[in-house]
Amino acid sequence: MPSSVRITTLAAVVYLSLTAIALVWAWLGYGRQAWELDAAWLTHPYPTRLLVSLALGLLLGLAVVATTRLLVAHAQWARELQRELRAIVGDLSPRELTWLALLSGFAEELFFRGAMQPVLGLWLTSLIFGVVHVGPRRVFLAWSLWAFVMGVLLGAIFELTGVLWGAVLAHVWINQRNMRFIQRY
Repeated sequence: MPSSVRITTLAAVVYLSLTAIALVWAWLGYGRQAWELDAAWLTHPYPTRLLVSLALGLLLGLAVVATTRLLVAHAQWARELQRELRAIVGDLSPRELTWLALLSGFAEELFFRGAMQPVLGLWLTSLIFGVVHVGPRRVFLAWSLWAFVMGVLLGAIFELTGVLWGAVLAHVWINQRNMRFIQRY
């Protein structure tokens, strides 16, 4: 098992690079900020769309965390996946785990939803998001499918509101709570 210092250092390099790529891509490609979408389904003022985005992100995060626990309690494949993921994050301290959740949730949302989705669309971006979550064993296929579905849901929040922060909130919450659950299970 890799050391926690090595995992967090690698994660910092990867996710900070992903953040930089997302910001440059959005700015050079469209002259816009990666955390806003001009063609949102809702046309309300920004503060209203921000509140809707955050509320939807919170609801999604709570629902996914609860669903994860139900799946692990009732599905063998979910328990197997949980064990595989524990081998990766099991030795992280609570601080390292929270840092990893913040980095991954922010960077992945900024890159996939903020930079990629306006160019490739909701479905293709979600498919790519699922593909990059492929793991080394067959049990990780469920994680890839789950990531695709999450990409659609997180992307829909962004499409609806034009505000990325609800998707970021959901992603960070899900990662942090589920990684803590993985360690304890």
